[in-house]
Amino acid sequence: MSLGLVTVPEGRAAVIERLGEFRAVLGPGRHFVLPFADRVRARVDLGEQILSAPPRPVETGDGREVDVGFEFVFTITDPRLATYAITNPALAIEQLTRTALRQEAGLTTAERAVAAPGDLHRTVWTVLHDTTGRWGVAVQRLELSVRPPAAPGTPSTAQEWY
Repeated sequence: MSLGLVTVPEGRAAVIERLGEFRAVLGPGRHFVLPFADRVRARVDLGEQILSAPPRPVETGDGREVDVGFEFVFTITDPRLATYAITNPALAIEQLTRTALRQEAGLTTAERAVAAPGDLHRTVWTVLHDTTGRWGVAVQRLELSVRPPAAPGTPSTAQEWY
């Protein structure tokens, strides 16, 4: 930002602070700002972002495990909220998805989780939809992969939840 000019590329937004307080969200184009009072707090990508997680073991209510992987697509709908309400939207959505999956899988059996993954999907989708709106984020798509764990003695690429 030189000489009070901020350039925002197409598909992005800039969150501007004046003397440490939120001032405005700037859309694409060139904008004049006060050189020493205003600063760009964040540059936000408004396009679709994709995040996937490889299958990892999740314990079910019957004490068995299933491997669950997921992929989701999200967009930032409110750059101000995405900047101030949450530090890292992608990481927050990933952790929220993992937590919801563990919680819901703990209420069902391994056979049911593999046979009817739609139940897991509906619950996780509801949790994501209810929570991410407050962060200025919209989850567009969620894909779950639920399968029984590999047979004993078979090398597995799944990692433990952490």
